[in-house]
Amino acid sequence: MIGRNDPAIGLLAILGVALLLSCDGRNPRQGHLPGAEGVRLHYRILGSAPDTVVAVHGGPGAGMQAILPELEPLAENHTLIFYDQRGGGLSELPADTNLLGAEQMVADLEAVRRFFELERMTLIAHSFGSILVARYAEAHPERVERLVFFGAVGPRRVDAAELARAAVSPPDPALAARMGAVLESLLSGSSTDPVADCREYEAVGREMALARGETGAWRGTNCAMPPEAIRYYFQYTAQLSPRSFGDWDFTETLAELDAPLLVIHGDRDPRAVAAQRQWAAAVPDGRLLLVPGAGKAVSADRPDLFYPAVEAFLGGEWPAGAEVIARALAR
Repeated sequence: MIGRNDPAIGLLAILGVALLLSCDGRNPRQGHLPGAEGVRLHYRILGSAPDTVVAVHGGPGAGMQAILPELEPLAENHTLIFYDQRGGGLSELPADTNLLGAEQMVADLEAVRRFFELERMTLIAHSFGSILVARYAEAHPERVERLVFFGAVGPRRVDAAELARAAVSPPDPALAARMGAVLESLLSGSSTDPVADCREYEAVGREMALARGETGAWRGTNCAMPPEAIRYYFQYTAQLSPRSFGDWDFTETLAELDAPLLVIHGDRDPRAVAAQRQWAAAVPDGRLLLVPGAGKAVSADRPDLFYPAVEAFLGGEWPAGAEVIARALAR
């Protein structure tokens, strides 16, 4: 029997508090959930407010740590659900790479909704996450409440491919050589130290961002995964999954979507602005907020404008400066 003054009482009390802090009553604050075809997906929950937002990272397969540090301030007023897409982060790395397709990734997002018993989802997506969310909205329009895209890949594959090539083509020959060497090592699977090579890749990316006039203050990383996940992500997920989405073009297929979309991007990334305008015009209730003095990494470049804008939108209002884009003018 444990007495009133037994040290174990204090230990049990501490453990009880820890359990309360780590659970929301049904689901642990982090763990794994079953995705499509039984693939295990790692998730993490921040915040405890009644309003719930599901965050979808880019890559695909880059892992939630690519955006979690950038979105963490929103947890003060919202419950944020992050999950690692299959083929990256702490989620399962399928032995069968045929399981890295768009169909499975859309089904995984639906599995997240079902697991957390959300009738409709408010989704915030970064980079390639916008493509995954748009495909989900095509398949499950009735399950989408509100959408935020920031730093989004373009809604048409042809434009996105051109921008991606430009993004990894630094004008400085020395930077180009560093980028080429480290990418070849990661994409081919020949890297002997994927963590170090991943960090080098991101270091070059920061130098390129600074050269474009951005702050280079992005706090997220693709390298916060086990070495085997980094290797798998670059060699398989990052290459095979985008191809599985085919020649995507969401400029017409979302015309009936009954959910507001806020697109946020920086005005210092002029090559991508046209694509952001196309996103805003793709849905009946879409708007574009161009943030001055920011690039693709808009949350890091101008947090003073990014977070209030997102909070206003999640609260049911359009942020000041959000512009309606006529479909005819977005082409």
